[in-house]
Amino acid sequence: MDPAAGPGDVRPRHLERPPAERYRSSVPVIRERPDLGRAIALGALVGLLVALAAALLRSILDLTAGLLALAVVGGWAVGAAVRRGAWAGLPHRASATPEVLGLLLGAATWVAALVLAWVVAMAILPGSERSLPERLGATPFIDWLSPQLGLAELVGLVLAALLGWFGARSAAVPSAA
Repeated sequence: MDPAAGPGDVRPRHLERPPAERYRSSVPVIRERPDLGRAIALGALVGLLVALAAALLRSILDLTAGLLALAVVGGWAVGAAVRRGAWAGLPHRASATPEVLGLLLGAATWVAALVLAWVVAMAILPGSERSLPERLGATPFIDWLSPQLGLAELVGLVLAALLGWFGARSAAVPSAA
């Protein structure tokens, strides 16, 4: 008991440092550059899944309006995968590279969806006695796409690209001046 404290006077003990300090790292890790390999791999994987879903919806169910919603959600998912791959959730310096990569992969996802829709449409062509390679050779992609190419496809491409860019954006740590 502290001799300066009177009877019944209880003073709280003060620690030299807060207990949570021992769990805190001394210097936070700030990434200077994005991990482009992992960003491309994750973005391409998500893009392939989105393209496959869009191709099946377009070829089998013949949906077009629902594809715009898929372009929005899929573009954002591709961008988010690029952001996660580039930074791994760590604080980082500003870089436009993941955003540009998200934009490009979002657009590539939409183009891949159209190509996959063409392949699926040729594979399920009713009444054909030709093999799939023969059907693909008889109806080139551009010939198949040109009568169907309309505003919905162009809007889908723009939405997928813009949402890929938006999904890849992240808040950077301000640089020390």
